[in-house]
Amino acid sequence: MPIAKTSSADIKRLAKRKPKSHKGKNGVVLLVAGSKAYHGAAIFAGATASRIVDLVYFATAEQNTAIVKKSSPEFIVFQFNHIKTVLESVDSILIGPGLERSQRMRGLIHNLLTKNKRKKFVLDATALRLISPSWLHSNCVVTPHSDEFTCLFKMQPTKENALKAAKKFNCIVVLKGPIDYISDGKQLFENRTGNAGMTTGGTGDILAGLIVGFAAKSPLLLSAKAACYLNGKAADLLQKEKGSMWNASDLMDRLPAAKKKLERT
Repeated sequence: MPIAKTSSADIKRLAKRKPKSHKGKNGVVLLVAGSKAYHGAAIFAGATASRIVDLVYFATAEQNTAIVKKSSPEFIVFQFNHIKTVLESVDSILIGPGLERSQRMRGLIHNLLTKNKRKKFVLDATALRLISPSWLHSNCVVTPHSDEFTCLFKMQPTKENALKAAKKFNCIVVLKGPIDYISDGKQLFENRTGNAGMTTGGTGDILAGLIVGFAAKSPLLLSAKAACYLNGKAADLLQKEKGSMWNASDLMDRLPAAKKKLERT
């Protein structure tokens, strides 16, 4: 099968904010993320999404709520047991960054995925270690790196298997690596933007935040392609400007300018 490439055209095809819209009409997302031990990954993802959509609901562990509230005034923060109160109002849901690996979280993810199939889901990080692939459906994007891919799908992390897994489980697969492979089971795309600086912690969480933010108002496959391209392109611009001395915070801050530049090319 021929492999297509991501490009700036994917960025240009994303939904635009309507001039006469009001709060909430340009996207509402829910993050199910963070734990007593980990909060940074979830905050990176949420802060990225907040640059794209109107509202970010942030469900997290009780011990983590104060930290998340202090991290950004954009977040509407609550504990996991209040998720049901906002489900109807959200467009897309990110599950995974910083979650604890427990049976409680496994049960929570199972209920969300199997009982809300009309919602768009992005599954990242810990979620990929907790789910069964049989729970996935056409409104799901999974974002594994090579080890997570093997653990989840029991396949070697190859471009051929990214296509195979997407087809078998009726989902969208974003296999992250030096070259990202993106598939909906029918088509296979490669993303060649990015560099070795993206091995720094947090860059994958930023990618997840981009996907869930774009997916609030754009198709899932397009959102995954555009997010991979933009994340890598912003990293490439940073590499030119700063060499190897940059981190995930720098990357997140560089995204708006990178997106603007790509929209003009």
